[in-house]
Amino acid sequence: MKRLLLATAICALCTTAMAQNKEEKKFNFSAGAELGIATSDFSLTHSIGIGATIQAENNVAKGTNITLTTGYLTYNGKSAGAGIKYKAAGIIPLKAGVKFFLSEGFYGAAQLGAGFFSGWGNGAAFAYTPVLGYEFNTKSGTAVDASFKYDGYAKNGTSLGSVGVRVAYRF
Repeated sequence: MKRLLLATAICALCTTAMAQNKEEKKFNFSAGAELGIATSDFSLTHSIGIGATIQAENNVAKGTNITLTTGYLTYNGKSAGAGIKYKAAGIIPLKAGVKFFLSEGFYGAAQLGAGFFSGWGNGAAFAYTPVLGYEFNTKSGTAVDASFKYDGYAKNGTSLGSVGVRVAYRF
């Protein structure tokens, strides 16, 4: 898992260095913090999740980017009473998707991929994430990306979800 995360980060950094264009920045890279709240059945055993993610974006057409996202999130386990507490659930997401700018700064996105778990049915699960967000551009050509999203994971007939926010700095 750690090797996969490291390889993804190295590829993103190398692509950033090669894809710079003085007139238009075709490739962007962002890193940020995430906060999520467990929903549905997942909320019975877990509560708030925190983590960090990195996202690479490649502009393929005006207002359309292809994305690749990975990182690490952990959700606190709840107490089951009688001195019993659920273990924290750790997730390493690896998702690819598309991001459409609907107007200046405002966008919608969708991502699909896998989530690699520890503490909740260890192993991999199918991952899906719809996103709504806004990029606040700065004078230096960077941006702050704020988004609202739903993370869903499905495995062997069970699923878990969380509603969350991501605030990231885009390079």
